[in-house]
Amino acid sequence: RRARRQKVRRVSGARQTIKTHEMKTVAIDPAALLDRMHRSSGNMHKGPKQRPCATKACLSAAAGSPITRLTPCRSMPTSSRAAALGRCIAANVSTDTPAGEEERQHDKSEVFRSTTRGTKAIQLILQEQILDAPDAATLLDIVDASLNEFGAVNAVTAVYRISRLLTSRAGRLRRRESEHIMSDARFESLIRTLESKSSELDKLGLENRKRAYHKLRVDADLRAGAALSVRLLERSKDIQGDLMDASSVEEVLLMVEEQGEVFNKVNTSTALHRIAKIATAVPDANAGAKQQSPDAVLSMARDDRFRHLLQMATLFCKEMSVVSISNVLWALARLRCDLDEIDMLVDDLAGRAAATVHNAQPKHLATVVWAFAVLGHEPRSRLLRAIAIRVMDTADDFRAPDVVNMLWAYARWTRLAPLSSPHGLPGAKDVVKELSRVALANLADFTPYQCANLAWSLAILDADVQPRSLASILDRAASDPDGLDDTALTHTIWAIGVKGTEIDGAGGSFQTLLAEAAKRALDRGVGRTGAAGVLWACGRLRVTPREGQAGALLDCLLTVEEEGEPRGKNLQPQPLVHGLWGICQMEGVTVGQKHRDAVFSHASRLVEAGEMEARHADALRASAVGAGLDPLEMDHALTVR
Repeated sequence: RRARRQKVRRVSGARQTIKTHEMKTVAIDPAALLDRMHRSSGNMHKGPKQRPCATKACLSAAAGSPITRLTPCRSMPTSSRAAALGRCIAANVSTDTPAGEEERQHDKSEVFRSTTRGTKAIQLILQEQILDAPDAATLLDIVDASLNEFGAVNAVTAVYRISRLLTSRAGRLRRRESEHIMSDARFESLIRTLESKSSELDKLGLENRKRAYHKLRVDADLRAGAALSVRLLERSKDIQGDLMDASSVEEVLLMVEEQGEVFNKVNTSTALHRIAKIATAVPDANAGAKQQSPDAVLSMARDDRFRHLLQMATLFCKEMSVVSISNVLWALARLRCDLDEIDMLVDDLAGRAAATVHNAQPKHLATVVWAFAVLGHEPRSRLLRAIAIRVMDTADDFRAPDVVNMLWAYARWTRLAPLSSPHGLPGAKDVVKELSRVALANLADFTPYQCANLAWSLAILDADVQPRSLASILDRAASDPDGLDDTALTHTIWAIGVKGTEIDGAGGSFQTLLAEAAKRALDRGVGRTGAAGVLWACGRLRVTPREGQAGALLDCLLTVEEEGEPRGKNLQPQPLVHGLWGICQMEGVTVGQKHRDAVFSHASRLVEAGEMEARHADALRASAVGAGLDPLEMDHALTVR
């Protein structure tokens, strides 16, 4: 029995020895493991892929050295989870062992976010070719063939890959081969391209450039510049936090004065945005002394530090992303300073926006468009086409404020070129149609104030609005009349007059807004044009205001300026015509004696000043009888003396 047991032990030991020797023990580089898993994950739909017997390599994140492990020969199924695991292994590589394929971890849609679609596709192909290059010479051939198509990411990836391919497993640079590569004219062209596009690199790109320059021992000035870029990036992060914490305009301007030389494009746009937010904030008794009055804008515009900040924004304009552009434009639209530097900056920002809005988020896109409209900038066709394409791609992602701002801006721009005009704004019809659809489908998400602006924009744009949708907009706006400012209130009433029917005018929501407008007219809160718009809408909808409401609106429209109490701008012909036409359409409402004298006085003044056109004079004559005015007196007032 003892002999049998010994024999069995000898046979089992021999079999185990044979089995162990049949296995292969291979240490796989983590970059190769990552690449293999990444490639296999794309073929998972083809079923498990049989692999030859091999030992998998594990990378010790602490020591940075490969550890071999014996595994039996079996099939190796691939999956997206395995690929993700491989990427995680490569991401945790110790700093002692540089990650050879670290640049693969970039989200491709983010890496090439500042390029057009066609250029992005080309650069993605080049990126794969660069990463798959087996040696530095092959990579230089790619540089020679396609350097003109390289983006910033392609350039830094190529230089970084060359430094990795020229590094031995021991981490030392192969000097003879590196001298041969670095003396090549193609390598010098690659370095020049990288330096010219270095402003487009993110943190990872700047760090990879610094590592590559250090490993390759390039010119000392280039190495110093690359290291400085990384240090300045860290410094700019601290500055960014300080800017966000600033509570006064003076605090921001002081940072511009002391640290402006290290500001980058993000710091510059943040500084302008912060200044505008603080300077235009509404004073609050509970906010303390840190909150600035809007009067601070005037004194700030004369400050040399603010002008210097505008010059910095102009300098960085060509490098800004659409987020920075939206921040700067928002600040300029809020401040509305009449400076030559601002006019030049807006023109530069418009050109840059045309090249970057193709990947803008709806919030930033709406801010850019709104700001251009507020600043009175006339957009060029290239910008409008880019905006239209982006809106059509992301229309369903627009929130209520974004839709309102976009439609409001296009309503302002249609005064320059109506949508029906053959030479109208490029893509405007499609934008208005798509955003109108989104707005009407999500009216529950709009506030009363947003509904007021939406109604005015749709009326100006002459958009197709179903009666039921218009009634919903009116009800929503009338649910909080106190929350509407004077302009929003009168605009809503006028818009219902344009797009609505007599049924809308007879509803309770319209009557609520009309009563609020008449109440504010008594306090002269409503302007002349607003009062005329309300009277015109009442006439258009055949609405007869209650007692005292028409008189209050006429007082607001026709009251002549008194000594020491100016009543805004002089009355223009168009509001006068609209107001009288509205009165003549109302049943049982005529102009009293005080208002008659005011009408004739304004008409005579406009004629003498040469501001009364023939069409306005004819409209006044046609409305005279219905409004209770003497036609002869009206004709006399409209006669040129």
